[in-house]
Amino acid sequence: MRRSRVALLGKNTAAVCALEILLSKDVELVLVSPNNSDVGIDDWQRSLKKKASELRLNVKQFSKIKDYSSIEYLKKLDLDFIFSIQYDQILNQSIIETPKFGAINLHFAPLPRYRGVSPIAFALINGEQEFGVTLHYMDQGVDTGDIINRRIFSIREIESARALYDLAVENAVKLFEAEVDKILSLTNKRFPQDNSKALYYSRGSINFKENKINFNKCTSSLYNWIRAFIFPPFQFPIFDYDGKTYEVIAVSPDYTKNKFEKPGTLIMRDDNFFKFSTHDSYINLIVKEDSIIQR
Repeated sequence: MRRSRVALLGKNTAAVCALEILLSKDVELVLVSPNNSDVGIDDWQRSLKKKASELRLNVKQFSKIKDYSSIEYLKKLDLDFIFSIQYDQILNQSIIETPKFGAINLHFAPLPRYRGVSPIAFALINGEQEFGVTLHYMDQGVDTGDIINRRIFSIREIESARALYDLAVENAVKLFEAEVDKILSLTNKRFPQDNSKALYYSRGSINFKENKINFNKCTSSLYNWIRAFIFPPFQFPIFDYDGKTYEVIAVSPDYTKNKFEKPGTLIMRDDNFFKFSTHDSYINLIVKEDSIIQR
């Protein structure tokens, strides 16, 4: 029996770890297709393009994977499986049908909850106590295909979107490693998603450039929103005070009932620590040492 012929699409550390896991199996890794944004340099995440190129694998980045030429290229590879890990292009039905045994996606959310975009941010905004990652078959819908398995973990102590992302990567790699042998041997489980429990966010549901803090919220909602916008080194929530704009790098709630101060009133400051009133209580903020805008 021939070895399974596999294509890996995606980016970042999770995809690189999946590549390393696949290379330890009895498969032919006939294609590695990094996202077009992957320029082959390790940064805050490992580069799939760099790793695959170092290993002299067949690396091809598709300008548009849904183009006829791209689909024909994939068909000629005679694939058994496609694995997609944080790949940023939508695979249409023609591509999904290319591999003999299916196209499989590793989604950073506990499906059927948090289908679509920005699941990590929305999980924090919604105050979830647990999160997860999911391996599932791809179909014509958005993250709607049959589930192979999930890995669920607590996020009660998570302090930022970056911390949750890093935890999701760790658990995604563990899930992939636990399931890949069963997938390759066609002995894995699969079960349909319960659409009654689905939660979906489309592109445009959140704008991370609208990152100015609105203190006229209850502390619990504000705490969750601020956590969702902290993703160093790229993204921070901001607020204005005394002619300066500050970037928030950490947040904690203070649920002491306020003394009817107007939301956004400064209660205390000590160097890079600020305490403000909210709609019902208080919020503690740690900021970068220097303001980002001097007015």
